[in-house]
Amino acid sequence: MKSRVIFASLILGLGLTISQADAATTTNTDDSPAANKPASAMLVNGSQTQFAAYVGQNFAKFAQTTNWVNFMSTISLYNQNPAAVLKLSPARRLEFNQAVAQLNNQLAKGKNTEASRWITQANHTARMINYLWDVERSNSEGSDIQ
Repeated sequence: MKSRVIFASLILGLGLTISQADAATTTNTDDSPAANKPASAMLVNGSQTQFAAYVGQNFAKFAQTTNWVNFMSTISLYNQNPAAVLKLSPARRLEFNQAVAQLNNQLAKGKNTEASRWITQANHTARMINYLWDVERSNSEGSDIQ
């Protein structure tokens, strides 16, 4: 009886070890634009407020435009609830992408490292939002086909 208990324990131990080894080698592939970017590379966790202050100080005229308002409202919505940006209309999505292009033009005039850092963060955030829209569109097209 003692040998059977030892044998059963040994088999159970080997089974658990093998399953843990398999779990350790499982990899998840995240091909989203933000996959290899730290959170500081995007306009999240309050950095959007710092960005708004920077734009207000250095590009006051642009900060008064509807493009700026469209950009910041989408970024704020994304920060509050990333899934909420999926509910934006195609027209609002287009306005956001136009605002991103205009913002890039304005920040490119800054020609300093701080402007460059903000361009990078704004673009990473915009790419992530567009990635969500693309995934949603491909999922809805896939469900329409079925």
